[in-house]
Amino acid sequence: MQTINVAIELDPVNDGAVITSVGLKRKDEGALIIATNGKKRIADVAETQDILDRLNNVGYGEYMGKSDYLMMINGDKILNLGTGKCFIGSAVIMKYDGKGLGFLSGDEFDEAAKEFKSRLITIVGDGQEFSAYELL
Repeated sequence: MQTINVAIELDPVNDGAVITSVGLKRKDEGALIIATNGKKRIADVAETQDILDRLNNVGYGEYMGKSDYLMMINGDKILNLGTGKCFIGSAVIMKYDGKGLGFLSGDEFDEAAKEFKSRLITIVGDGQEFSAYELL
């Protein structure tokens, strides 16, 4: 969709029409941001792109089980335990759409959250317990 803004102030230098583009923002499309403590939210397309840009040099990602959902985190936050690797924090979840990364929509947010939660383990140390995502 395009919008035309017209300004006429009897100023021959600045008067005229300007075409501006208006982007479409869908509330039901984006990426799932989910944390190991159970909190979650949906990030829109612009925010997701910003997160991916910031993860560019430190990001780590993997498929969640046999699903098409991809979990991406800050790779510097991976914990190496004697039994394997895990992380505590938040992740961005998108899907493989056959060509590359794709956004989630509709029921996919709940499906991806269920996949994420199914891979949570409990880490115990110094009398404290933390939920952590077990990496492959």
